[in-house]
Amino acid sequence: MIFSNHQLILLEQVSARWRPEETCMPILEEAPAFHPTEEEFKDTLKYVESIRQQAEQYGICRIIPPPSWQPPCLIKEKNTWERSKFTSRVQRIQKLYSERKQGGMDEKMNAKRKRITRTGSEIGSGDGCTTDLDETGHCTAGLEFEHGPKFTLESFNKYADDFKSKYFRMKDEVTDLNMNSTMFQEQWEPSVENIEGEYWRILEIPSEAIEVLYGADMETRIFGSGFPIISNSLETPQYPEYVESGWNLNNTPKLPGSLLAFESCDTSSILLPRLQVGMCFSSLFWKIEEHRLYSLCYMHLGAPNIWYAVPGRNSFKFEATVKKNFPEILEHPELVHKLVSQLSPSTLKSEGIPVYRCMQYPGEFVLVFPGAYHSGFGCGFNCSETVHFAPFDWLPHGQNAVELYSEKHRKTSISHDKMLLGAAREAVRAQWELSLIRKNSVNNLRWKNVCGKDGILAKALKSRLKQEAARREYLCSSSKSQKMEEDFDATLKRECSICLYDLHLSATGCACSPNTYSCLLHSKQLCSCAWSDRFFLFRHEINELNILVEALEGKLSAVYRWARENLGFTLHSTVSKDNVQLSRPCEGHPLLQKQP
Repeated sequence: MIFSNHQLILLEQVSARWRPEETCMPILEEAPAFHPTEEEFKDTLKYVESIRQQAEQYGICRIIPPPSWQPPCLIKEKNTWERSKFTSRVQRIQKLYSERKQGGMDEKMNAKRKRITRTGSEIGSGDGCTTDLDETGHCTAGLEFEHGPKFTLESFNKYADDFKSKYFRMKDEVTDLNMNSTMFQEQWEPSVENIEGEYWRILEIPSEAIEVLYGADMETRIFGSGFPIISNSLETPQYPEYVESGWNLNNTPKLPGSLLAFESCDTSSILLPRLQVGMCFSSLFWKIEEHRLYSLCYMHLGAPNIWYAVPGRNSFKFEATVKKNFPEILEHPELVHKLVSQLSPSTLKSEGIPVYRCMQYPGEFVLVFPGAYHSGFGCGFNCSETVHFAPFDWLPHGQNAVELYSEKHRKTSISHDKMLLGAAREAVRAQWELSLIRKNSVNNLRWKNVCGKDGILAKALKSRLKQEAARREYLCSSSKSQKMEEDFDATLKRECSICLYDLHLSATGCACSPNTYSCLLHSKQLCSCAWSDRFFLFRHEINELNILVEALEGKLSAVYRWARENLGFTLHSTVSKDNVQLSRPCEGHPLLQKQP
């Protein structure tokens, strides 16, 4: 019999079999599920804030939209479903747990793990993940990131259904690879509990090599989003209520109140939604989101995903447990943040770490809170889409992340200072409109809530400014400082050549290397030139930034001064004598204009 390339891989995959008698079903508390009303669902970030206090302690939660919210699933359209192709990734789900935990398996098992490639030759599975990581955090060498065949969504759907049917088949005589997958499905369908118990059995009591494929982190601007979007301003939206919705993941990062609105897609791809295509057992290994950002995942179609989460308050204890079970991570500590390890909830619970479970079905969102480690796997073919966002309460998490990244010499994905300054400028504009022309818009009131002496934005900027002022005072002299060009990092993210710290606020340079800079802390390590050759670039002087902090704290003279000097605003009063009443708004009379 002659087999197709996909069948050759499937033949090796399904040599293993479900073992219900050895099930390892973890007993976990469920994360909460929320059912917003239609009114609550209108404002995405306001709703997230309303459930944060209750849900954040779990690290994760489900959000089930109102029944009326039924967005179209554009990946089901013929052109995408039948013609758009993606390169799958190979995942050997038992290896990342058993071999790394148990220190290797015998030669017989290693030989069995070899697989048949499309050319019919055999290749080994690699001997572990190296520090070669791609931009999504996947290993580019070794076991985690190995290319598999190309698929369309339609062909991957069939492939995934065939695998699941054969793996969980009830009768030994069902072996014909050419048998229609529908016939298998008619025999029997495993429950979610069957699948979950078997998944952890594979990892904790491995007996065969189990290999699955998946499509991970596909950029939606290339493959396409499941949500409708408008590609140009002249286009008439077909689904206007969904094109503009804050729950459309193409909009979520840039919503008013998300600090990612002050980042640029040109310098950070972290703003873009990514599509995931999974099958039974395809896994998300324990990870923490870049920069401790929030993430929001929507499942478009298919079988459920099972998620697990460790709340952010337990992240240090989690990392210690990972290092204990995977000693080689001590040699490469940055890997603890990457998609390279899987620990069972039972192991984590035995170490006193709380783990919560979350089941996601099509049409539902899963929200992951800052700093929460999370993992999961699919119960069959499915497609989901994920994006990051950053409401105001994320600010302390974000600042801690960039300082940690600097210590570890780890690349940043976003400019925290750019977002912080961008938000501060917008907040001053809102303060101006609220205080001086009484424009009480919803957006302005949103900014008002994060200002004031105890406002989270004002406190975050004040804390960052204190740190920046101390570094400048220690290192810099006024004779060596220069005004940073406005477009210094407009199209290219500038980073310290030593520790990769973002340089939006300040930088050190030397004439010997015109396009190389360092942060203030690593000024002396920038080059071997004399210290007198160094110069310092500042976007704002400290006294300017002090005025900005005062404006955020609510000092009207500082609001007026910052708006006039940095935003170019001026106030022209055209109020008639009959309308001068300081106790009530004079909307439409004092005008906010930009200077020519």
